[in-house]
Amino acid sequence: MTDSRTKERILRLCGVLAFTLLIVLIPALRFDFYYDLNDDTAIKDILSGAYTGSPSGYCIQMMFPLSWLIAVCYAAIPEVPWYGLFLCVCQFGAVSLIAYRLLNIMKSRLTRALALAALAAIALGLFMRELVIIQYSVTSGFCMACACFLFITCEQTQTVSLFLKRNIVPALLVLLSFMIRSEVCLMLMPFLLLAGLVKWGDEEKVFTSKNIRKYLILIGAAILGMFAVLGVDKVAYSASDWSNFRHFFDARTRLYDFYGIPPYDEGENEEFYSSIGLSRESYALLENYNLALDDSIDSWLLDSISEYRRQQAREGADLHYTLGFVSKNSIGGALWLYKEQLLSNLGALGGVFTSEDYAGNDVFARRVVIGGYAMAGAYAVYVLICFLPQKGREKARILLKIAALLVIRSVLWIYLYMVDRAINRVTMPLLLAELAVLAGFMLNDYQKMEKQHGSRAGFFGNMTNAVICVLGVMFLGAAFVNNYKAVSAEYSARLEADGRWGALMQYCRSHSENYYVIDVYSSTSYEGAPYSEKIFMNTDDSYKNFDICGGWAAKSPLYRQKLAKAGIKDIQSALRYSRYKTYFVAAKDKDLSWLSCYYEKRGILAKPVETDTVMTADGEGAFTVYALK
Repeated sequence: MTDSRTKERILRLCGVLAFTLLIVLIPALRFDFYYDLNDDTAIKDILSGAYTGSPSGYCIQMMFPLSWLIAVCYAAIPEVPWYGLFLCVCQFGAVSLIAYRLLNIMKSRLTRALALAALAAIALGLFMRELVIIQYSVTSGFCMACACFLFITCEQTQTVSLFLKRNIVPALLVLLSFMIRSEVCLMLMPFLLLAGLVKWGDEEKVFTSKNIRKYLILIGAAILGMFAVLGVDKVAYSASDWSNFRHFFDARTRLYDFYGIPPYDEGENEEFYSSIGLSRESYALLENYNLALDDSIDSWLLDSISEYRRQQAREGADLHYTLGFVSKNSIGGALWLYKEQLLSNLGALGGVFTSEDYAGNDVFARRVVIGGYAMAGAYAVYVLICFLPQKGREKARILLKIAALLVIRSVLWIYLYMVDRAINRVTMPLLLAELAVLAGFMLNDYQKMEKQHGSRAGFFGNMTNAVICVLGVMFLGAAFVNNYKAVSAEYSARLEADGRWGALMQYCRSHSENYYVIDVYSSTSYEGAPYSEKIFMNTDDSYKNFDICGGWAAKSPLYRQKLAKAGIKDIQSALRYSRYKTYFVAAKDKDLSWLSCYYEKRGILAKPVETDTVMTADGEGAFTVYALK
């Protein structure tokens, strides 16, 4: 008996390995894996040592225990792209864990094959972009979605120790998600809490001492793990320079992402700005994000603007003060936006893409619609195969689960509309978690029906399920085709942007005796395609003798360390004096009048003069290099 179980386990593992290899190879044979945004490449640069010259665990965004470990790997074997490899392993690993659970749940070869086919179709039909173009916030969402699915579908047991053992992996995935991107983990926590309540409610006797111990110990362990990680992270950043920077970083995030910067010449704004000593010229740096140029833009100044915005919200200006926090839209406005998206564009229901992503591209518009239909279709399948056949108490229980899931997703979406943060890297984790919880509920309830009704509730026990299966395969096949077209379109755009950004990096490295400061909005994207880097191809993690004039590492201790390595005290002075060999880089034909005005305000006549042009491989001018004369 033991040998047969071991053999069966080995066969399942081999099946999962083959399945994972297939999921990796299908996109890899056509595409190279990319970091999604320059946020991801900035984290990679810090961890790998490309930012300061030596690997550092202080990557600001991720929790220190994890970031420190990745930095250690870079220090040990710098040739391996550890950060990108880690994100890929997390995402494909999450898919693999779900595949292994499906093989354990399904009893026959046919149902196992169908389950893996469905998972592959969902992964590649809906999430191919996220598997090819990697964003660390979405990776955190993959981990949380996998944790929800594994926890919901875990086999029930009355033994406390066995219950905890079976849920070690979901607990570790939650902790991993928290370390990768704590905000995403906490945002998705309501889905996990709902899963826990449903799991507990499905026990034969809910309030027994064993059940109370099982769930409270698991919850307590997860909370203690998070607090332990927070403790390590807090100690790591406890030095005064890092503590001050984190205050500055939080103030900047709050202002740019949630409050917005009020115009200088509008109403009482100019009077307020004058009262805090912010000139029109320094305001221009805030407006175009080049805040590293001015050391007077500090935590106190950003906090002052944030408090001013909160006061404006209380007075009913362009912001709203709702339930104790500032939002860009009122609850009523957010509800209207949510309703409009649900009614006018079913793609917004899935949140696969939002209006900011490649607007006007028909291929991407089709992918949006398919994503919405997929989510709506998942609810419809749940109702058809689990809700309608049931009666009485079981029917009410399923209805309650659907209602609770819809309430959670609606509240989270409405909040995102209130703060105007319904962007792809935020909404995609919501879709992942919602779909994982719904799939877990569906599998559990269908298994109950099989136990209650025997073979009559088999997977192909009636024509309805067969029709649903056929329609589902057809739909996901169409989704794969459209998703493939969408990723291909974005990939082509990224290749063009990659050529320009790669030319700039090569130019800077070929002039290693100089230091280059890059205009922020010139460093973000080219015709809608973000500047980023490939994860596994053409990698070069050697020291970068350039920096963005306002990236989120600006004004950090690492930023000061980077300047010191170049022999520079501050950017403002370094650009002025030729002996520092520091140049300003901007997109070709970029208006830099604000730069001259900034220096003129300080009594310095400084004009940006073009000294060189960064050319692409096709001979096209991509960036202009300026010296202040």
